Amino acid sequence: MKKLACVVIGLAMSATAFAEPAPDSKRLALAKDYIADEQWTRAIAELRVVSNDTADPNRDEALFWLAHSEHQVGDQQAAVDTIRRLERLYPRSRWVRPARSLRIEIAQRLQRDDVLWFLAQPTPLPPPPSPRAFQWTDGLGTPDVTPPIRVWTTPVQPAPPPPAVPRGHVTPPPTPIAPGAPATVMPAGVPSPTAAPRPGVPPDAPTPRPGVPPRPMVIGLLPEGTYTFETDLQIEALVGLLEAHSDRAIPLLREIAFDTKNPADARRAVFALSRSTRTEARNTVVEVARRGPRPVRVAAIREIGRFPEATYTATLLSIARAESDPAVRDTAIVTLGRSGARVPLRTLYTQLPASSRYTVLTAMGNAKDDDELIRIATNERDQALRTRARQQLRLLATPKAIKFLTENP
Repeated sequence: MKKLACVVIGLAMSATAFAEPAPDSKRLALAKDYIADEQWTRAIAELRVVSNDTADPNRDEALFWLAHSEHQVGDQQAAVDTIRRLERLYPRSRWVRPARSLRIEIAQRLQRDDVLWFLAQPTPLPPPPSPRAFQWTDGLGTPDVTPPIRVWTTPVQPAPPPPAVPRGHVTPPPTPIAPGAPATVMPAGVPSPTAAPRPGVPPDAPTPRPGVPPRPMVIGLLPEGTYTFETDLQIEALVGLLEAHSDRAIPLLREIAFDTKNPADARRAVFALSRSTRTEARNTVVEVARRGPRPVRVAAIREIGRFPEATYTATLLSIARAESDPAVRDTAIVTLGRSGARVPLRTLYTQLPASSRYTVLTAMGNAKDDDELIRIATNERDQALRTRARQQLRLLATPKAIKFLTENP
């Protein structure tokens, strides 16, 4: 939980860089101190006062921290309501972006894939549902029918006619309730325990009654009004869907990763894919490393170096051999060194031109290959390369390196 909280706080702090904030009021400053100490209840009490003060210049910031603190104590409904209030009162505030990220975190915590899909994939408006239908709503009593994934409807079935009563039949009176015995009353709209399940209907949906309009099902979490899709938030939502819905989430992240118009978001998509344990996700990172946009290729190569499987070493080796772009090639070489790939680096040293051998020597130092560095420092004809090898040995300072440098000053 602390890790997730740190992510949200980091996003919130980064948002303050867009504009110079007004000085904190005493209550807001005190609330931040409580947040730093994880005294959420005390922070909530102070933040509620600030968020209700229309004269406070940092009211929007207080609303964000209030939602964050409510999330930390587990009151997700209050947190969502506060996020909506912030969006409604201050739609252009710099705190709206981290608040929407917090909404995604809440949806991930609650495993609300329906909300994550809405935030991850723009969908066209569906036709309005029939008025005689159960509807998910936006939490305020208003039917919410924006994306198809957010709408669930089922027709209200008419009540069957009562059975015919034979002529002369007398209905016996109801059994009287003993004095003091509690009466069993089922709430309106709640099915009886013996009621048969209704196909295609959620188990907690109210039972339709003739002549009574259906009660709306509150879905919560969904943003109000018109929602502007932002790619970085879309990526965050897809991260929550990646493991359970990889067949749909990975192609969407792949599309973002190959976007040449927005390399920053493309790099975020690569980072998200690289954190997945799915083979399809990691293969997508390899594909980006081979033929993606140049700045994104560099990011993909670095992420490949963090994969635990040794099979991806061959990918880095082939990129280092065939790449004509020096920045991309050197990134692959350095990544090989960080992954400890000593044998591929020894091969590259003999195959690459002299301009790239300096990078290979640096990678050998990262791989702690003191044996090969000693060999190069002894046998290499190029004085500059021998000097570079000795520098790496000094940095390593292993027993072998110290012994060699001492005997060969």
